[in-house]
Amino acid sequence: MKISLSLPSIILTLLLTIFAATGRTQSIVLAKPSIDQLAFQNMEMGVFIHFSIDTYAAPGAIQGSTPASAFNPTHLNADQWVLAAKAMGAKYVVLTARHEQGFCLWPTKTTDYSIKSSPYKNGHGDIVKEFVTACRKYGMKVGLYTPPWIDSHWESIHNGYKGGETANINKLNDPVVYKLDLKKEKQQLKELMTNYGPLVFIWDDHFGRSDVLDSIPLGGRFREFYKEITSYAHSLQPHCLLLGRDVEHVGNENAHASYPLWNALNTIDGTIYTVSKTYKWDHANTGDPLGRLYRPQIAPTTNAFSTGGWMWNGPRKPQPLDRRMKAYYETVGRGSSIIINLTPDRSGLIPTDLVAAAKETGDEIKRRFGHPVAVSTSKAPVQIINFVVSKTFNHVVTMEDLHTGQKISKYIIEAKINGRWNQIVTGETIGHKRIDQFPTVTATALRFKVTGVVSKPAVMRSIAIFNVSGI
Repeated sequence: MKISLSLPSIILTLLLTIFAATGRTQSIVLAKPSIDQLAFQNMEMGVFIHFSIDTYAAPGAIQGSTPASAFNPTHLNADQWVLAAKAMGAKYVVLTARHEQGFCLWPTKTTDYSIKSSPYKNGHGDIVKEFVTACRKYGMKVGLYTPPWIDSHWESIHNGYKGGETANINKLNDPVVYKLDLKKEKQQLKELMTNYGPLVFIWDDHFGRSDVLDSIPLGGRFREFYKEITSYAHSLQPHCLLLGRDVEHVGNENAHASYPLWNALNTIDGTIYTVSKTYKWDHANTGDPLGRLYRPQIAPTTNAFSTGGWMWNGPRKPQPLDRRMKAYYETVGRGSSIIINLTPDRSGLIPTDLVAAAKETGDEIKRRFGHPVAVSTSKAPVQIINFVVSKTFNHVVTMEDLHTGQKISKYIIEAKINGRWNQIVTGETIGHKRIDQFPTVTATALRFKVTGVVSKPAVMRSIAIFNVSGI
Protein backbone atom coordinates (compact mmCIF):
# COMPACT_ATOMS: atom_id res chain seq x y z
CA MET A 1 0.00 0.00 0.00
CA LYS A 2 1.23 3.49 -0.83
CA ILE A 3 0.51 6.25 1.65
CA SER A 4 0.00 9.78 0.34
CA LEU A 5 0.75 12.68 2.63
CA SER A 6 -2.16 14.50 1.06
CA LEU A 7 -4.31 12.40 3.40
CA PRO A 8 -5.12 14.00 6.72
CA SER A 9 -2.40 13.31 9.27
CA ILE A 10 -4.80 11.35 11.47
CA ILE A 11 -5.37 8.85 8.64
CA LEU A 12 -1.61 8.57 8.06
CA THR A 13 -1.08 7.84 11.75
CA LEU A 14 -3.84 5.23 11.69
CA LEU A 15 -2.38 3.45 8.67
CA LEU A 16 1.09 3.37 10.19
CA THR A 17 -0.43 1.92 13.37
CA ILE A 18 -2.16 -0.80 11.30
CA PHE A 19 1.13 -1.63 9.58
CA ALA A 20 2.83 -2.03 12.95
CA ALA A 21 0.00 -4.13 14.41
CA THR A 22 -0.20 -6.51 11.46
CA GLY A 23 3.51 -6.94 10.93
CA ARG A 24 3.34 -5.29 7.48
CA THR A 25 6.27 -3.07 8.49
CA GLN A 26 8.67 -6.00 8.19
CA SER A 27 8.03 -6.39 4.44
CA ILE A 28 8.35 -2.71 3.51
CA VAL A 29 11.43 -1.75 1.50
CA LEU A 30 12.59 1.69 2.64
CA ALA A 31 14.64 4.27 0.79
CA LYS A 32 18.22 4.18 2.03
CA PRO A 33 20.82 6.94 2.05
CA SER A 34 24.13 6.81 0.26
CA ILE A 35 27.34 7.10 2.26
CA ASP A 36 27.72 10.65 0.89
CA GLN A 37 24.21 11.62 2.00
CA LEU A 38 24.88 10.30 5.51
CA ALA A 39 28.12 12.26 5.64
CA PHE A 40 26.25 15.38 4.52
CA GLN A 41 23.68 14.96 7.28
CA ASN A 42 26.45 14.53 9.83
CA MET A 43 27.84 17.96 8.91
CA GLU A 44 24.50 19.52 9.96
CA MET A 45 25.52 23.16 9.46
CA GLY A 46 26.97 25.00 6.48
CA VAL A 47 27.63 28.62 5.56
CA PHE A 48 26.78 30.53 2.39
CA ILE A 49 29.16 33.24 1.18
CA HIS A 50 27.07 35.42 -1.13
CA PHE A 51 29.55 37.71 -2.85
CA SER A 52 29.62 38.85 -6.47
CA ILE A 53 29.08 41.81 -8.81
CA ASP A 54 25.69 42.28 -7.10
CA THR A 55 27.59 43.68 -4.10
CA TYR A 56 28.71 46.62 -6.26
CA ALA A 57 25.55 47.18 -8.30
CA ALA A 58 23.85 50.58 -8.17
CA PRO A 59 20.36 50.61 -6.63
CA GLY A 60 17.79 49.65 -9.26
CA ALA A 61 20.39 48.53 -11.79
CA ILE A 62 19.19 46.13 -14.48
CA GLN A 63 20.30 42.57 -13.81
CA GLY A 64 23.59 41.86 -15.57
CA SER A 65 24.27 45.49 -16.47
CA THR A 66 26.83 46.31 -13.77
CA PRO A 67 30.22 46.46 -15.51
CA ALA A 68 33.01 44.11 -14.45
CA SER A 69 35.09 47.21 -13.69
CA ALA A 70 32.85 47.85 -10.68
CA PHE A 71 34.06 44.71 -8.94
CA ASN A 72 36.97 45.83 -6.77
CA PRO A 73 37.19 44.41 -3.24
CA THR A 74 40.09 46.13 -1.50
CA HIS A 75 40.55 43.89 1.55
CA LEU A 76 39.18 40.52 0.48
CA ASN A 77 40.32 37.74 2.80
CA ALA A 78 38.90 34.26 2.20
CA ASP A 79 40.56 33.04 5.40
CA GLN A 80 38.32 35.43 7.35
CA TRP A 81 35.21 34.01 5.71
CA VAL A 82 36.17 30.43 6.47
CA LEU A 83 37.26 31.10 10.04
CA ALA A 84 33.95 32.87 10.76
CA ALA A 85 32.08 29.84 9.42
CA LYS A 86 34.21 27.47 11.47
CA ALA A 87 33.65 29.48 14.65
CA MET A 88 29.91 29.13 14.15
CA GLY A 89 30.23 25.36 13.97
CA ALA A 90 29.80 24.92 10.22
CA LYS A 91 31.55 22.01 8.54
CA TYR A 92 31.32 23.23 4.94
CA VAL A 93 31.13 26.56 3.09
CA VAL A 94 29.42 27.39 -0.22
CA LEU A 95 30.62 30.30 -2.37
CA THR A 96 28.61 31.95 -5.16
CA ALA A 97 31.09 31.10 -7.90
CA ARG A 98 28.60 32.62 -10.33
CA HIS A 99 25.44 34.35 -9.22
CA GLU A 100 22.40 35.26 -11.32
CA GLN A 101 23.94 38.37 -12.88
CA GLY A 102 26.44 36.06 -14.58
CA PHE A 103 29.69 37.44 -13.17
CA CYS A 104 32.22 34.64 -12.59
CA LEU A 105 34.59 34.75 -9.61
CA TRP A 106 37.13 32.64 -11.49
CA PRO A 107 38.88 33.36 -14.82
CA THR A 108 36.49 31.30 -16.92
CA LYS A 109 37.04 30.75 -20.63
CA THR A 110 33.30 31.01 -21.28
CA THR A 111 32.85 34.78 -20.85
CA ASP A 112 34.77 38.00 -20.30
CA TYR A 113 32.21 38.97 -17.67
CA SER A 114 34.40 37.67 -14.90
CA ILE A 115 37.12 38.52 -12.45
CA LYS A 116 39.69 38.67 -15.26
CA SER A 117 37.97 41.85 -16.52
CA SER A 118 37.90 43.52 -13.09
CA PRO A 119 40.45 45.68 -11.24
CA TYR A 120 40.85 42.97 -8.60
CA LYS A 121 44.53 41.95 -8.70
CA ASN A 122 44.72 43.68 -12.07
CA GLY A 123 42.59 41.00 -13.67
CA HIS A 124 44.79 38.15 -12.48
CA GLY A 125 42.74 37.10 -9.47
CA ASP A 126 40.83 33.88 -8.84
CA ILE A 127 38.52 34.13 -5.83
CA VAL A 128 37.27 30.56 -6.24
CA LYS A 129 40.87 29.40 -5.86
CA GLU A 130 41.44 31.65 -2.82
CA PHE A 131 38.22 30.34 -1.27
CA VAL A 132 39.01 26.67 -1.91
CA THR A 133 42.53 27.09 -0.54
CA ALA A 134 41.20 28.71 2.66
CA CYS A 135 38.61 25.96 3.18
CA ARG A 136 41.21 23.21 2.91
CA LYS A 137 43.66 25.14 5.08
CA TYR A 138 41.18 25.11 7.96
CA GLY A 139 39.64 21.68 7.43
CA MET A 140 36.33 22.83 5.93
CA LYS A 141 34.54 21.08 3.09
CA VAL A 142 34.07 23.03 -0.15
CA GLY A 143 30.78 23.86 -1.87
CA LEU A 144 29.93 26.12 -4.80
CA TYR A 145 26.80 27.88 -6.06
CA THR A 146 25.71 28.34 -9.67
CA PRO A 147 22.23 29.24 -11.03
CA PRO A 148 21.84 27.34 -14.33
CA TRP A 149 18.49 28.95 -15.16
CA ILE A 150 19.58 32.60 -14.82
CA ASP A 151 22.66 34.23 -16.31
CA SER A 152 21.46 37.79 -16.96
CA HIS A 153 24.58 39.25 -18.55
CA TRP A 154 25.10 36.32 -20.93
CA GLU A 155 21.48 36.44 -21.98
CA SER A 156 21.56 40.19 -22.60
CA ILE A 157 24.62 40.18 -24.87
CA HIS A 158 24.50 36.81 -26.62
CA ASN A 159 23.54 37.11 -30.29
CA GLY A 160 21.82 33.75 -30.35
CA TYR A 161 19.72 34.29 -27.26
CA LYS A 162 16.00 34.72 -27.89
CA GLY A 163 14.51 33.81 -24.55
CA GLY A 164 13.07 37.16 -23.56
CA GLU A 165 13.10 38.30 -19.95
CA THR A 166 15.51 36.61 -17.55
CA ALA A 167 12.81 35.15 -15.33
CA ASN A 168 10.81 33.63 -18.19
CA ILE A 169 10.23 30.03 -17.12
CA ASN A 170 9.63 28.93 -20.73
CA LYS A 171 12.76 30.42 -22.29
CA LEU A 172 14.53 27.05 -22.45
CA ASN A 173 11.78 25.73 -24.73
CA ASP A 174 13.57 27.57 -27.54
CA PRO A 175 15.95 24.93 -29.00
CA VAL A 176 18.59 27.54 -29.86
CA VAL A 177 18.60 28.94 -26.33
CA TYR A 178 18.61 25.44 -24.86
CA LYS A 179 21.64 24.32 -26.87
CA LEU A 180 23.66 27.49 -26.26
CA ASP A 181 22.87 27.62 -22.54
CA LEU A 182 23.55 23.94 -21.94
CA LYS A 183 26.95 24.18 -23.68
CA LYS A 184 27.94 27.20 -21.58
CA GLU A 185 26.74 25.66 -18.29
CA LYS A 186 28.60 22.41 -18.93
CA GLN A 187 31.79 24.28 -19.75
CA GLN A 188 31.57 26.28 -16.54
CA LEU A 189 30.81 23.19 -14.48
CA LYS A 190 33.75 21.38 -16.02
CA GLU A 191 36.07 24.24 -15.07
CA LEU A 192 34.77 24.35 -11.51
CA MET A 193 34.70 20.59 -11.01
CA THR A 194 38.06 19.73 -12.58
CA ASN A 195 40.29 22.67 -11.63
CA TYR A 196 39.63 23.06 -7.90
CA GLY A 197 39.67 19.58 -6.41
CA PRO A 198 36.86 17.62 -4.76
CA LEU A 199 33.63 19.42 -3.86
CA VAL A 200 31.13 18.21 -1.29
CA PHE A 201 28.07 20.11 -2.54
CA ILE A 202 26.82 22.24 -5.42
CA TRP A 203 23.83 24.52 -4.89
CA ASP A 204 22.44 24.48 -8.44
CA ASP A 205 19.86 27.14 -7.75
CA HIS A 206 16.21 26.95 -8.87
CA PHE A 207 16.18 23.16 -9.34
CA GLY A 208 12.54 22.13 -9.74
CA ARG A 209 11.24 25.68 -9.97
CA SER A 210 8.98 24.93 -12.94
CA ASP A 211 7.33 22.15 -10.97
CA VAL A 212 6.23 24.27 -8.02
CA LEU A 213 5.18 27.60 -9.53
CA ASP A 214 1.59 26.52 -10.12
CA SER A 215 -0.76 23.79 -9.01
CA ILE A 216 0.16 21.83 -12.15
CA PRO A 217 3.91 21.05 -12.64
CA LEU A 218 5.23 22.63 -15.85
CA GLY A 219 8.14 20.30 -16.55
CA GLY A 220 9.12 20.79 -20.19
CA ARG A 221 12.63 21.61 -21.33
CA PHE A 222 13.37 23.32 -18.00
CA ARG A 223 13.18 19.99 -16.20
CA GLU A 224 15.20 18.30 -18.93
CA PHE A 225 17.84 21.04 -18.69
CA TYR A 226 18.42 20.46 -14.97
CA LYS A 227 18.55 16.72 -15.55
CA GLU A 228 21.34 17.25 -18.11
CA ILE A 229 23.22 19.64 -15.83
CA THR A 230 23.07 17.54 -12.68
CA SER A 231 23.83 14.28 -14.52
CA TYR A 232 26.88 15.89 -16.08
CA ALA A 233 28.07 17.28 -12.74
CA HIS A 234 27.64 13.85 -11.16
CA SER A 235 29.75 12.28 -13.91
CA LEU A 236 32.56 14.75 -13.15
CA GLN A 237 32.48 14.21 -9.37
CA PRO A 238 30.30 11.24 -8.31
CA HIS A 239 30.68 12.03 -4.60
CA CYS A 240 29.59 15.66 -4.89
CA LEU A 241 25.95 16.12 -3.88
CA LEU A 242 23.68 18.48 -5.81
CA LEU A 243 20.70 20.43 -4.60
CA GLY A 244 17.54 18.76 -5.87
CA ARG A 245 19.09 15.63 -7.27
CA ASP A 246 20.62 14.56 -3.96
CA VAL A 247 19.49 17.08 -1.31
CA GLU A 248 15.95 18.47 -0.88
CA HIS A 249 15.11 22.11 -0.16
CA VAL A 250 12.77 22.60 2.84
CA GLY A 251 10.71 25.06 0.78
CA ASN A 252 11.48 28.35 2.52
CA GLU A 253 14.40 30.61 3.43
CA ASN A 254 13.32 31.25 7.02
CA ALA A 255 15.28 28.47 8.75
CA HIS A 256 12.17 26.42 9.42
CA ALA A 257 11.88 22.71 8.63
CA SER A 258 8.62 20.79 8.75
CA TYR A 259 7.82 18.43 11.59
CA PRO A 260 7.36 15.52 11.26
CA LEU A 261 10.19 15.38 8.71
CA TRP A 262 10.92 12.40 6.48
CA ASN A 263 14.07 12.04 4.39
CA ALA A 264 12.25 9.57 2.16
CA LEU A 265 10.10 11.06 -0.58
CA ASN A 266 8.37 10.45 -3.88
CA THR A 267 9.10 12.84 -6.72
CA ILE A 268 6.66 14.35 -9.19
CA ASP A 269 7.72 12.06 -12.05
CA GLY A 270 9.28 9.20 -10.07
CA THR A 271 12.86 10.07 -11.06
CA ILE A 272 15.68 11.70 -9.09
CA TYR A 273 15.45 14.78 -11.30
CA THR A 274 12.32 16.40 -9.88
CA VAL A 275 11.17 17.71 -6.51
CA SER A 276 9.18 15.89 -3.88
CA LYS A 277 5.41 15.63 -4.22
CA THR A 278 5.18 17.43 -0.88
CA TYR A 279 7.39 20.35 -2.01
CA LYS A 280 5.70 23.70 -2.48
CA TRP A 281 7.26 27.08 -1.78
CA ASP A 282 6.43 28.39 1.71
CA HIS A 283 4.46 25.26 2.52
CA ALA A 284 5.31 22.21 4.61
CA ASN A 285 7.68 19.83 2.86
CA THR A 286 7.22 16.75 5.00
CA GLY A 287 8.55 14.06 2.70
CA ASP A 288 6.87 10.65 2.61
CA PRO A 289 7.66 7.88 5.14
CA LEU A 290 7.27 5.25 2.42
CA GLY A 291 8.91 7.26 -0.36
CA ARG A 292 11.09 5.47 -2.91
CA LEU A 293 13.97 7.97 -2.80
CA TYR A 294 16.15 9.19 0.05
CA ARG A 295 16.99 12.89 0.01
CA PRO A 296 18.15 14.82 3.12
CA GLN A 297 16.54 18.22 3.58
CA ILE A 298 18.41 21.53 3.86
CA ALA A 299 17.14 24.84 5.22
CA PRO A 300 18.77 28.06 3.93
CA THR A 301 18.50 31.39 5.70
CA THR A 302 19.80 34.92 5.85
CA ASN A 303 16.98 36.61 7.77
CA ALA A 304 17.25 34.27 10.76
CA PHE A 305 20.90 35.23 11.26
CA SER A 306 21.01 38.86 10.18
CA THR A 307 18.92 41.56 8.60
CA GLY A 308 19.31 42.16 4.87
CA GLY A 309 19.16 39.92 1.82
CA TRP A 310 21.50 37.33 0.39
CA MET A 311 23.90 39.87 -1.14
CA TRP A 312 25.33 42.90 0.62
CA ASN A 313 23.12 45.90 -0.07
CA GLY A 314 24.04 48.13 2.83
CA PRO A 315 24.50 47.89 6.60
CA ARG A 316 22.90 44.93 8.34
CA LYS A 317 22.74 43.73 11.90
CA PRO A 318 22.82 40.31 13.55
CA GLN A 319 19.51 38.98 14.77
CA PRO A 320 19.21 38.46 18.55
CA LEU A 321 20.83 35.26 19.78
CA ASP A 322 17.43 33.79 20.68
CA ARG A 323 16.32 34.13 17.05
CA ARG A 324 19.50 32.49 15.80
CA MET A 325 19.10 29.59 18.23
CA LYS A 326 15.42 29.22 17.30
CA ALA A 327 16.62 28.64 13.73
CA TYR A 328 18.96 25.90 14.97
CA TYR A 329 16.19 24.15 16.93
CA GLU A 330 13.72 24.37 14.02
CA THR A 331 16.14 22.91 11.48
CA VAL A 332 18.90 20.74 12.95
CA GLY A 333 16.60 19.99 15.88
CA ARG A 334 13.97 18.62 13.50
CA GLY A 335 16.29 16.43 11.41
CA SER A 336 17.15 18.91 8.67
CA SER A 337 20.48 20.62 8.05
CA ILE A 338 20.90 24.41 7.91
CA ILE A 339 22.98 26.71 5.72
CA ILE A 340 23.42 30.26 7.05
CA ASN A 341 24.37 33.31 5.00
CA LEU A 342 27.46 35.33 5.95
CA THR A 343 27.78 38.00 3.31
CA PRO A 344 30.93 40.13 2.82
CA ASP A 345 30.62 43.87 2.30
CA ARG A 346 32.19 45.87 -0.55
CA SER A 347 35.63 45.64 1.02
CA GLY A 348 35.48 41.86 0.67
CA LEU A 349 35.27 41.23 4.42
CA ILE A 350 32.40 40.01 6.57
CA PRO A 351 31.60 42.90 8.96
CA THR A 352 33.01 42.45 12.46
CA ASP A 353 29.61 42.37 14.17
CA LEU A 354 28.49 39.48 11.93
CA VAL A 355 31.75 37.65 12.61
CA ALA A 356 31.19 38.13 16.34
CA ALA A 357 27.60 36.87 15.99
CA ALA A 358 28.81 33.78 14.18
CA LYS A 359 31.19 32.96 17.02
CA GLU A 360 28.53 33.73 19.61
CA THR A 361 26.17 31.29 17.87
CA GLY A 362 28.79 28.55 17.77
CA ASP A 363 29.72 29.15 21.41
CA GLU A 364 26.07 28.97 22.46
CA ILE A 365 25.52 25.68 20.63
CA LYS A 366 28.58 24.27 22.42
CA ARG A 367 27.38 25.66 25.76
CA ARG A 368 23.98 24.04 25.41
CA PHE A 369 25.01 20.75 23.86
CA GLY A 370 28.68 20.26 24.69
CA HIS A 371 28.36 18.67 28.14
CA PRO A 372 25.67 15.99 28.43
CA VAL A 373 24.31 14.84 31.77
CA ALA A 374 24.23 11.31 30.38
CA VAL A 375 24.66 9.54 27.03
CA SER A 376 23.51 6.21 25.65
CA THR A 377 24.79 4.68 22.43
CA SER A 378 22.53 1.65 22.65
CA LYS A 379 20.74 0.80 19.42
CA ALA A 380 17.70 -0.58 21.25
CA PRO A 381 14.28 0.97 20.50
CA VAL A 382 13.41 0.78 24.19
CA GLN A 383 16.01 1.67 26.79
CA ILE A 384 16.37 2.93 30.34
CA ILE A 385 19.24 5.22 31.35
CA ASN A 386 19.77 5.00 35.11
CA PHE A 387 21.63 7.73 36.98
CA VAL A 388 23.92 6.99 39.93
CA VAL A 389 22.51 10.11 41.58
CA SER A 390 19.53 12.28 40.64
CA LYS A 391 20.07 14.45 37.55
CA THR A 392 18.44 17.72 36.55
CA PHE A 393 17.78 18.23 32.83
CA ASN A 394 15.53 19.94 30.26
CA HIS A 395 16.71 18.71 26.85
CA VAL A 396 16.99 15.28 25.23
CA VAL A 397 18.75 14.89 21.87
CA THR A 398 17.96 11.68 20.01
CA MET A 399 19.56 10.35 16.84
CA GLU A 400 18.34 7.49 14.67
CA ASP A 401 20.65 5.10 12.82
CA LEU A 402 19.66 5.79 9.21
CA HIS A 403 21.81 3.25 7.34
CA THR A 404 18.78 1.10 6.57
CA GLY A 405 16.37 4.01 6.20
CA GLN A 406 14.36 6.29 8.46
CA LYS A 407 11.86 4.25 10.44
CA ILE A 408 10.66 5.90 13.65
CA SER A 409 7.25 7.57 13.42
CA LYS A 410 6.42 7.91 17.11
CA TYR A 411 8.20 7.80 20.48
CA ILE A 412 7.84 8.82 24.10
CA ILE A 413 10.34 9.89 26.75
CA GLU A 414 9.71 9.44 30.46
CA ALA A 415 11.56 10.56 33.60
CA LYS A 416 11.58 8.62 36.86
CA ILE A 417 10.65 11.17 39.51
CA ASN A 418 10.16 10.15 43.15
CA GLY A 419 10.02 6.50 42.09
CA ARG A 420 7.33 6.98 39.42
CA TRP A 421 7.60 7.28 35.63
CA ASN A 422 6.34 10.59 34.27
CA GLN A 423 5.93 11.25 30.55
CA ILE A 424 7.86 14.39 29.54
CA VAL A 425 7.96 14.12 25.71
CA THR A 426 5.84 12.68 22.94
CA GLY A 427 7.40 12.91 19.50
CA GLU A 428 7.04 11.73 15.94
CA THR A 429 10.07 11.58 13.62
CA ILE A 430 13.70 11.53 14.79
CA GLY A 431 15.72 11.04 11.60
CA HIS A 432 19.25 12.39 11.81
CA LYS A 433 18.56 14.36 14.99
CA ARG A 434 15.68 15.49 17.15
CA ILE A 435 16.08 18.08 19.93
CA ASP A 436 13.30 17.94 22.52
CA GLN A 437 13.05 20.77 25.07
CA PHE A 438 10.75 20.64 28.11
CA PRO A 439 10.35 22.15 31.60
CA THR A 440 13.28 21.24 33.85
CA VAL A 441 12.94 17.99 35.79
CA THR A 442 15.05 16.18 38.38
CA ALA A 443 14.98 12.41 38.04
CA THR A 444 16.83 9.20 38.82
CA ALA A 445 16.36 7.65 35.37
CA LEU A 446 15.16 8.32 31.83
CA ARG A 447 13.17 5.87 29.71
CA PHE A 448 13.00 6.14 25.92
CA LYS A 449 10.49 4.07 23.99
CA VAL A 450 9.76 3.83 20.25
CA THR A 451 6.00 3.41 19.90
CA GLY A 452 5.56 3.65 16.12
CA VAL A 453 7.63 2.60 13.09
CA VAL A 454 7.17 2.34 9.34
CA SER A 455 9.48 -0.67 9.20
CA LYS A 456 11.12 -2.93 11.76
CA PRO A 457 13.51 -2.90 13.45
CA ALA A 458 13.90 0.67 14.65
CA VAL A 459 17.58 1.33 15.34
CA MET A 460 18.84 4.14 17.54
CA ARG A 461 22.18 5.86 17.18
CA SER A 462 22.37 7.81 20.43
CA ILE A 463 20.44 9.51 23.21
CA ALA A 464 21.99 12.47 25.04
CA ILE A 465 20.53 14.31 28.03
CA PHE A 466 21.33 17.96 28.79
CA ASN A 467 20.65 20.54 31.47
CA VAL A 468 20.70 23.89 29.64
CA SER A 469 20.58 26.86 31.95
CA GLY A 470 19.51 30.41 31.24
CA ILE A 471 16.95 29.85 28.46
